[in-house]
Amino acid sequence: MKHLLFKLLLSAIFSFLPLYVSVSYFFSNTNNNARFIPELTIQNVYSELKKQGIAHPEVVLKQVIAETKWLNCRNCSLKFNNLFGFLTKSGYMKFEDWTASVAYYKKWQDSQYKGGDYYQFLSRIGYATAPSYIRLLKQIRIPELI
Repeated sequence: MKHLLFKLLLSAIFSFLPLYVSVSYFFSNTNNNARFIPELTIQNVYSELKKQGIAHPEVVLKQVIAETKWLNCRNCSLKFNNLFGFLTKSGYMKFEDWTASVAYYKKWQDSQYKGGDYYQFLSRIGYATAPSYIRLLKQIRIPELI
């Protein structure tokens, strides 16, 4: 009887051993440098703007909303994780993820913005080609949960 129990125990161990090895291998070989990228929502964009130290995050969030049609645009910069419509000579700039475009905006803002009214700043530098861009931004109402 002990011999039979021993065989059953060994059989059970060796049956589950490959599963244990593969699962433990997976978890031990995950990339520890991997970043968690939050879901792309208005609330998460606003949180990321604040987290990265963007000046005037409410106005910048309105820029994201205008550029991406409330994160619902098709055939726009959003398909390249570009929340702000930044361009290169060959088209929209491409980012690894949407938080990278926020980081790029922060670097851009730090190099360009020296203080004062942010709407006037955007107008003065010609951020957008549409003459009504600033008026459009001012008309956007951000949800109260922000």
